[in-house]
This record gives sequence, C-alpha cells and structure tokens, in this order.
Amino acid sequence: MPHDKDNKNTAGAGEVGRIADGRIRGRVLVVDDEKSICNFVSALLQKAGHETRTANSGLEALAIASEGWPDLIVLDLVMAGMDGFETARRLKANPQTAHLPIVMVTVLGDRESRLRGLEIGAEDFLTKPIDPAELVIRVRNLVRLKEYGDFLSNMNQLLDRQVRQKTAELRNAHIETIFALARVVEYKDSDAARHINRIALLSPTMAEMLGMAPGYAESIFYASAMHDIGNIMVPAEILLKPGQLNAAEWNVVHRHPLHGAEILKLSEGSPFLAMGAEIATAHHECWDGSGYPNQLAGERIPLSGRIVLLCDRYDAIRSKRPYKAAMSHEEALRVILDGDERSRPEQFDPDVLSAFRRYNGRFAEAYDANALLH
Repeated sequence: MPHDKDNKNTAGAGEVGRIADGRIRGRVLVVDDEKSICNFVSALLQKAGHETRTANSGLEALAIASEGWPDLIVLDLVMAGMDGFETARRLKANPQTAHLPIVMVTVLGDRESRLRGLEIGAEDFLTKPIDPAELVIRVRNLVRLKEYGDFLSNMNQLLDRQVRQKTAELRNAHIETIFALARVVEYKDSDAARHINRIALLSPTMAEMLGMAPGYAESIFYASAMHDIGNIMVPAEILLKPGQLNAAEWNVVHRHPLHGAEILKLSEGSPFLAMGAEIATAHHECWDGSGYPNQLAGERIPLSGRIVLLCDRYDAIRSKRPYKAAMSHEEALRVILDGDERSRPEQFDPDVLSAFRRYNGRFAEAYDANALLH
C-alpha cells in the first residue's frame, strides 16, 4: 500500500485531542490523486502539529481508514477512478469509518458539489486554491469536535458498563433472596424443595408452550419458586398429616396464599418478587371461580397464577405425599384432561389446558429430568 511515510508527524503519534504547545493534535488522512497537493497539505498540517498520512486514490483511502488510523480525512472530490463522492459514500456507509469527519475539497463556487457532499455526510468544505490558515482552522475545529464526541462516547460506554454491572448485582441479589425465601419452607417439609424445583421447571415450560416471550419465561422460573412461601405459616402437623384434613384444617391451608402475599408484598423494586407475590396469591384460583382464597374467575386471575395452578396440580397428582401414592404421567394427564373427584378441566384456563393437552410430553420430560437429580 503506497503510504507517504515521510509525511508522518515527527513529534510522535498523539491520540486525538492530545495538546502540545497549546495546539490540538490529530491524525489526518490527506486524499488527492496529485502527490504534489498531498505533500503541500500534509506539510501545512504537520506544521500545525498534526500527524498525517496520504493516499492517492479512493481505494487507498478506504484501506487506511479501515485500519482505524485517522481522526479526520481531507478529501479531494475530483480524482481519477473512484472520485471523492464515492469514496465519502463508502466511508459513511461503513460502520467502522462512518464516524470520521470528512473535509471535502471543491472548486470555488461549486454549490452543487457542496450540496451533494452534505447529503452524503461531509462535515466541512475547503475551496481551491486552498487557503493555509483556513485549512488549519477547519481541521483544528473538527479534530476538537471529534475529541469531544469520542469523550462523550467513552463516557457513555463507561456509564453503560457500570449500569449493567449494578443491574446484574441487583438482579443476582434478588435471585438469591428468592431461593432463600423458597428454601424456608423446607424446614417444615423436606419434600418441599423438590416440589419447588419441579414447579420452577414446569412453569417456564408452560409459558413457552403458550408462546410467551423468553423474558416472561425467565421471570416465572424465578417467581414460581415462591408460590408456596405462605406454607411457612401452616403448622407442620397439618402439612404432613397422613390422612384427610378436617374443615378447620382446610381453613388454615386455604389461608396460605394470603400469608404468601403478605410476606412478598414488601418486595417493591424486584420484578421477580412482585410476580412471586402475584403467584403466591393466585395459584389456587380456578378459571370457574371455585378456587381460593378470593374466588377469582377467568381473566381476573393473573396469567402467572393460571399457569402455576396447572403445574402445581400436575405435580401434586404425580408426587408421593403422606396421604397418597405417586401417579404416572398418563394418570395425571387423564385426571387433568378428563377430571375426577380431585380436579375438573373447567378449573383451568382453556388456553393453558389446550397447551398442556398438545405438549404434555414436555411436562413429563421436565418432571422426570428433575426427579433424576434427587
């Protein structure tokens, strides 16, 4: 690549905006197919404190610019082969070089060329014959503007990194809080941990089956782990009772969603904990209004609650409990879709039930995958 190496500033390669003897120094690429003009412009800019390189064609200019070397380009419009307009257009079309300021060199009074250059994206113009003082001033001003632009860009990147870091730290703290809260229930029921894990796998699976966005599936993965947090207020002798519960005991159990909501409602600022409170309150509400604690029906029940209701019911049917034996996926499928004394299909959101009917094999895979871990 024929660079004019002798035209490099002998004072050293300063970064854009570096100041020496009160002068803003930048790296300037001078582009003209006449070497004598390149040498003349380079000499003027070097005297002003800038580092220069030259290119005698548009293609050579594109190659040097793509290296990330210049801070600014002085570009003649009339060149053999690729003219200045096409060179500028390609520079501005390339994300790697689009930010570089371009000073176009035109003939005096060529209004049409100026308008065309502005449309392409040129930042400034010089007219031939070039006035040395004007050249130095225009280049200095554009280098200074680029310095400020680079500073703001770097600051924005730094702030963006800091915000992302703090957001990640806060998110991780929320997640740790979620699983710490969820594990509290384990102190009363050793099987609760496995149940929590399965619900945390089944809920995002259902969300995906419903076509929800990945962000929603991630949120319900964390939030659903807290669906039974209210059970911490239910006596262990009721939770682990091997026989049927009496009416008074059922009244105690039916209040655990309200206890869960009370525990989690203090979680302002965390979307995971906010959804967790929503699920804790609504995961026993039924589509037909037969659920508890508020006998909500239809779409008055949050979608997260409707999803977890079916997941919780499926897990309860399949799991071994003090009062029942474990059941197979096929048995759980039959109970949920056809109903029995424990469950009726009209209790579920029709869309959730339809997705379960269509993709129930994924439920079985998620449940069995978790079972293998324990």
